Amino acid sequence: MSEISYNDIKNAWEDEISNNALQNLADLRLSKMVSYLSKVRLELASTDADDVLQADLLSQQALNIEFMLKDLLEYRRNKILRAAFSNRKPTGDMTLAEEGFYKETQRALDSHIDFVKEALSGATLQSKPKGKKGKATKKSGETPDEIIEDVDYIIVRFLRPIKEPFMGLDEKTHGPFEKEAVAKIPVANARTWLRDGTASRIIPEDGVTIDE
Repeated sequence: MSEISYNDIKNAWEDEISNNALQNLADLRLSKMVSYLSKVRLELASTDADDVLQADLLSQQALNIEFMLKDLLEYRRNKILRAAFSNRKPTGDMTLAEEGFYKETQRALDSHIDFVKEALSGATLQSKPKGKKGKATKKSGETPDEIIEDVDYIIVRFLRPIKEPFMGLDEKTHGPFEKEAVAKIPVANARTWLRDGTASRIIPEDGVTIDE
């Protein structure tokens, strides 16, 4: 994983807070920022107790990075919420966690819209919540096919080969994959690879699909 600097984190934070639109943030880039913070904390922990100046510098740097990362992610959260309330998808690329947050928020808002329509129509209000996508937990009465249909997918390009096939969360076998191969796999199986640079995410244009 290539290095990232303090200034890279500062620039990403400044870009986010100075623009109304959501800025691009990939899982790998965020992972590098978090790794840099861990590196600074480790250096601080291993600094000699007598080296007060170095300890103070590292301590302040760690505090600055913590603030910028927290502020960056909170700014992004608020932009995603505004987009959901406006019934539109944010223009910038999101991490997988952020996209999951956006989808869950949008589903909750859609559910509330249905609730309001039912109330105004005089229909009996339903207290049973609607099912959520992206969960592979088996419930009573569910068939395996119903569980598999609930899995969210993502399109990735492999930057390093995957030599062994693997069982996906959808209970299907995927792979092996050569370097530069493009595939559609379950989100849960892609998370680690996106964070360590094994794969990069592909966001298709509207109307473009890739077979699983």
